[in-house]
Amino acid sequence: MRVRPYEPRDRARLREICLATATPRVYEDAALREWILLMYNDYYTACEPKTCFVAVNDADEAVGYVICAPAYWRYRLRFLPYLLRVSRCSRNAARNWLFHQVEGSFARSYPAHLHIDLFPEYQRLGLGHQLMDALLAALRARHVRGVMLGCGKNNEKGNAFYQKYGFTRLGEMRGAVLWGFKLA
Repeated sequence: MRVRPYEPRDRARLREICLATATPRVYEDAALREWILLMYNDYYTACEPKTCFVAVNDADEAVGYVICAPAYWRYRLRFLPYLLRVSRCSRNAARNWLFHQVEGSFARSYPAHLHIDLFPEYQRLGLGHQLMDALLAALRARHVRGVMLGCGKNNEKGNAFYQKYGFTRLGEMRGAVLWGFKLA
């Protein structure tokens, strides 16, 4: 297994990973499935492919990814209003809009925003660290000061990973923990 830059041919597989690591309800609710893919995957691969990396198996199939918007303000201005207009999942839209308001208050110190997911059978093999290392190197090369993300409060493995990696807990809102990592 190795980590490499994202390629457009990886798009379908990253969408599959995104859904496989989300709440099981995504398979019962088409609007929620659409929301999850729009919110946590599609913007990044379509608009920010140079800061997207995949962990691949021996067949060069993606088994995990880290995707990032290096300028949170651009993500927020370009994409979030569009998402709120097109989404059929209004409860999630409102909750996530509020969370993004909070994230926006940290954007000066942590201007990049990331998501990371691995198929469960590929977790705890060091791939998360390799993905994060690749992303942070790319962000440093772009002179990005810091990166942030939100993680479900009850996601014990995820929160433990961010803490172990060196992220700082910035706050908490509506069942999510906000993490930040300074690059400069």
